[in-house]
Amino acid sequence: MRSSAPSPRTRDRTRSRSRSARSVRGLSARRAAVVLKSDIEAFERLGYGRREGDSPYSVVLAAPEGGDDLVLHLRPEGRVFGGNLGLELSTAEPVLPATSRGITARGRGVVRMQGVRFRARGGDEAASRLAAELSADRELGKALGDVHFERLAVEPDGRPVIRHMGGSVVWLLVPPMARTTPLPAGQPEAMVRALHEFARAGARGLSA
Repeated sequence: MRSSAPSPRTRDRTRSRSRSARSVRGLSARRAAVVLKSDIEAFERLGYGRREGDSPYSVVLAAPEGGDDLVLHLRPEGRVFGGNLGLELSTAEPVLPATSRGITARGRGVVRMQGVRFRARGGDEAASRLAAELSADRELGKALGDVHFERLAVEPDGRPVIRHMGGSVVWLLVPPMARTTPLPAGQPEAMVRALHEFARAGARGLSA
């Protein structure tokens, strides 16, 4: 009767893959810690103070007097070697009207962005009105034009979120390695200005 137990060679390959996966996860965690520290320091130079967040890669940035508290998060995305970790910055509290499924956005223009087009997720009429008003807000569009964002969204509860191209950990397949992308000079200020414009638009009274 043939044994169903794995052969020694199979067991060795399994152990090797397990050790390799642990090594990759460990490298990713170390790189993430370095990038997160650098990202936090960039906002501390603007007068923000650090408070612990709700995950290892999340912190609350307490605003200087008169500002809005922010949340800085390295959010995983993708599955290659555990996925990339992208910098996301949002307001700590909702500043826009709540919607059923939230709002997404993309920049207009290819060479030079000319405003931002917001779009409601799903067929929510109130969210569509809010998206149209945000798209028509010139000051908001101008502020977002200075941000090197990868993606923009407004969460259903009304918190705007900017996913930035820098300040992140990106995995490359060939050769397999984790590359950190720095947060360029001037971008922390630009992100803060953009979130301030979202808050200003919400305070003005928008549809939802």
